[in-house]
Amino acid sequence: MKYSNAPIKEAIFEIRFDSINITKIEDLSKFKSVVLDEFPIEGKLFNHINLINFEPNVKPKSKLSNELIGFIYQNIGATRQFQVKNNSFTYNVLSPYNTWEEHFATFYKYWELFNEMFKPNSLNRIATRFINKIELPFPFDKFIDYITNIPPIPNCLPQFFAHFFLQVQVPSHDDKKQVIITETFEPVTGHVLPFILDIDVFQLKNLEDKNLIENFSEIRNIKNSVFENCITDLTREIIK
Repeated sequence: MKYSNAPIKEAIFEIRFDSINITKIEDLSKFKSVVLDEFPIEGKLFNHINLINFEPNVKPKSKLSNELIGFIYQNIGATRQFQVKNNSFTYNVLSPYNTWEEHFATFYKYWELFNEMFKPNSLNRIATRFINKIELPFPFDKFIDYITNIPPIPNCLPQFFAHFFLQVQVPSHDDKKQVIITETFEPVTGHVLPFILDIDVFQLKNLEDKNLIENFSEIRNIKNSVFENCITDLTREIIK
């Protein structure tokens, strides 16, 4: 189902692999030449390492170092970005989110260019992650009126949460894909409770370039089904 007020705050499309055909990490900056028109802002990704040297009878010494692990390419406005590393290719879409067809087409277009340029070896994970922020009217009587999979509170206690965090990982029916569902909420603002529904669907098996579009389409269907089964008609009224 399509919603005119879809609560998607960030969508992530990702492909991971064992390695790519480069001699040093700086070679990844060559990708700038193919994304420059749409994603002209370049940044660097670092892994921050803190090494502590322990020697007998000597005060421990700390040494900080920054290891370059990849590059970021953003659009003007920083609402869309690619992250390229020697083991992953990621496309982040921040709100406003338009359509799957539009964003996946961009992701796949640049994946093909990246694939041609760097020849990744052995794909080992593909995934999408959709982070939804649903603004529930507050106060309300029961969470279950809006979200279907909220754990029950014992009747001897007040029927509300002071803090809430839920994460489950389950396999899909085809035995190739897994789903991680994460739920929490942010502090109430005015008469709104921002509820976070984070759906991460990934596949680790049977990954071949020729099947990527089909596999991502299946991932999309699972993601949509999980979302619809986590919300009620009252929630649909909020986002329709």
